[in-house]
Order: sequence, then structure tokens, then C-alpha cells
Amino acid sequence: MHKIFTAAGKFHWLTDADGKSVEGKSPAWDVVVDAKYELRPSPHQPLVLDIWGYGLIASSQCTYRLVLDNGVVLSGPASGGGTYRSGEPPKLRKVRMYGVDKRQVELHPTNTAETPADIDCAVFSVLSSDPLEIGNGFVSPSRPFTFTRNSDCLKRSIREALRLHHGDLEITVVGASEYWRKMVDTRTLHLESIVGVRRKGGGDLPWKDLNDVTNLLSKFLGWLNHCVAPVFHVKAYRKGRLVYRGYDLYPHPTVERDLFSWFPRFGIKDSEGNEADGDIYADLMQELLDGFATTWEENRMNNGTFHIALQLLRAGTKGGPGSRSSITYLRDTFTACAILERMLTGKSDKSGRQAQMERCRKAIGVKDKLPDLKRKELELVTRDHPELWWAKKKNRILEAERKKATMSRPLANLQNWLLHLDDPENSNKLLGLGSQAQEYLVEVSIWLADLMLLKVVGYNGWYFNRLSMETEKVPWAIGP
Repeated sequence: MHKIFTAAGKFHWLTDADGKSVEGKSPAWDVVVDAKYELRPSPHQPLVLDIWGYGLIASSQCTYRLVLDNGVVLSGPASGGGTYRSGEPPKLRKVRMYGVDKRQVELHPTNTAETPADIDCAVFSVLSSDPLEIGNGFVSPSRPFTFTRNSDCLKRSIREALRLHHGDLEITVVGASEYWRKMVDTRTLHLESIVGVRRKGGGDLPWKDLNDVTNLLSKFLGWLNHCVAPVFHVKAYRKGRLVYRGYDLYPHPTVERDLFSWFPRFGIKDSEGNEADGDIYADLMQELLDGFATTWEENRMNNGTFHIALQLLRAGTKGGPGSRSSITYLRDTFTACAILERMLTGKSDKSGRQAQMERCRKAIGVKDKLPDLKRKELELVTRDHPELWWAKKKNRILEAERKKATMSRPLANLQNWLLHLDDPENSNKLLGLGSQAQEYLVEVSIWLADLMLLKVVGYNGWYFNRLSMETEKVPWAIGP
């Protein structure tokens, strides 16, 4: 657990166990506070306040206010302290405050009123940053602005780093150090990288530009890992001097939803068939970031449906690396596909779910066939679950489609069953699918949504296909 600061202040009693105000009826205690921090998955509280003072006593049924000399004011329940006998001198006691009622608290080195207006660079950490571990240069640990292509230029210990850009901002990513890791519960959350940002050629870095790029990178990484990947700690500098330290205390992170990101880590080949180097991977990441940033900004001013599609794909029903996704996650993937299909084709879903799935398939250029199943597995799916190829209008199973193991019909039927779960027959059909078939069909829908997202942002490079476990070119970039 990382200590943020130690500060003196006053501890006030606000309400009693019945919720009635007692403010001003009891003297405030003089206290010293240790503010500690460990980021954990929501709904856990990452901020811990250990409050030390003489004669302290607190009940979890009451609320208290903490006013500190560094300008921070917090309130919430607290517990601890002790009981005293008549005539006994007050002893040094500890109270712990938790559940403070502010969603975000910025804690500065000296005073909240002294936030510097001018900075020229910043360093921050981002959760779930695994796909950014791609080296195309070198830096000294925890000093991302020492980036160089020649490791001999660095006399200290060195580490691989990734250089990206966004507009006229340089973004350098390097592995996290122990200082940053102490702030995160690494048993449940994944912290691999810290990020440095500065303007090309130097110059001031406006706070708006920094806030924009931290928000963009947070959402970008959440897309790569189908999770909430917040920026939770920022250190800003002016001429090499630390002038600001801020902690976002309630970012509600989630674990990475997949064991593997769809961003490829290995397996890309150059034109001669050799394994690609770090520069190729960096170029792919830059292409992705550029397309994502453009789409993010355009859609932000146009109803924000792209943002909703991303949020759907990181839903809690996605599960995690150690647990399979729920069958109900299909609702989220199908809704995301409908949003993305509209962005790609401009069509609505009024023409029916079968036609919508056909448009999704055609938009990314894949065959109408369940992907990456071996012959024996295909036979099991088609033989054991013929209802997947049921055509409502024709009131029968389409045997020709079933033998070909088409993809659009089963997905359209699954979508229809989920939308009409009030019909017991539909819920029975969903539950009647074996666990392996359910898991496979969920993964197909995720694969479809991921490819549609890549198409929406204009990406034409390589991706990792989690169905085939192979690195492949996106289908629309494959030549005839």
C-alpha cells in the first residue's frame, strides 16, 4: 500500500447514529493523518485514512469530517479509537475513515490552491496496459523522456520503450517500476506500463491537452482489453521539477476481460516471411491509435454511439481470463454489432435480424460460415443443435444452411431468442445449448464485434484471432 501524504488537521463529529447533526456540539480533535492508497477493482475503496490523535473515538454508525492543513477536506464514516475511565489521561488512539463521499479528490504536494498553471510534461500510469509492452527504443527506468534508439547512449540501466504520437504530442511508454506498482492491488489488477507525455520540440503542455490524451489512452486501452483501464495517478513537471501530483481515487477499474488481446503480440511476418521487429508493431499500434482517436472525436460530437458500443463490449457479463463469458453477454455483443453496422452501412435494423447479420458479415468480408471449427466439432454443432438454423418465416430448419454450417442464421436466431426471453421456448433453446456450444457462439460474436470495430476505425493491419489462435491480416486487407 502506497502512502500518499502525511498531514495535520482537525477531526469533526458530524452526525450521530440516528443521522441527526451534532456538528459544533463536540470539540474537534487535533489529528495527524496518513493517507494511503491501493487501487482495487470496484466496488472496493482504494483510499485508506489512518487518523492519529489523543482521546479519539469513532463509531461506524456516525459520520465525521476531516479538515487537513494541506487543503483536503473529506467526510464519511469512521471507526476505532477506544473507551476511557473517569480521570484517565487521553491516550494516543487510531481511527480509520473509509467510504469518503467525494468521487474524486486531487491531492497536491502543498496546497490545493497552488495548482501550477504551466507544465511542460507529465507521467502517469494506466491499468491493463499489457498490449503496450512493445519495444522500438530504449529509456532509463521511470524516465520515459530519455527515449533513444541507441541503448549505448544510456549509461544507466535501460528498458525497452514504445514511442507513439498524438497530434503534436509525444507519447512514450515504458514498463512500470515498484513505485507505481505499490499503488495497485496486483493480485487482481494488471499494471505493466507508465506513460510520458510532452510536446514535440518542448514547450508548454496545457492541462486540457493532457486531460484529453489521458482520457483517450484510457478508453483506447479499455478497447484493447475489453475492460475499464483508468489513468489513476498523474505527476506533472516544469523544467524537470515536480509541480503537481494528482490521484483519481474512484476510477472503478475492472480486470482484463480476456487472456489475450486481439492486438497481436507475435506472429507478424515481413515481406520476406521473417518475424517482424518492434518498429512494425509500433507502426500497427500507431495506426490503431490514429484511427481510434479520429473516430472517438467524430462520434463524440455525433450522438456518441461508438462510445456506447465500446462500453457494451466491456460489460460485466464478459467474465474474465479465468472464467467464460455468460450467454447473456450475447445481448451486449449483438447490440454493439448493430451500432457498428449502422456506422459502416448507414442501414437500420428494420429489415430484420437475419439481414442485419448478413450486412455485418459482408461489411468485414468474411464467408457465411461458422469460423475456425474442426470438422468433428462442426458435425457436433450442426447435428446436436439443428434449431440454430430454424427459419421462422418458412417454419422449418434449413438443411442446406445447416450442412454448410452458415454463420448468419444461428447468430440471428440467438439474437431473436435473447430479445424474446419472455417466451419459455426461447429460454429453453438457449439453455439447451451445451456449455461448449454457448462459449463458442459467444466467442464468435465477440470476434465479429472486434472486426467491425477495427473496420470502423479504418484499421488495415494484423490482428490476433482468438478463435483460431493465429495472427492474421484483417479480412478486408487480404488481397485476391
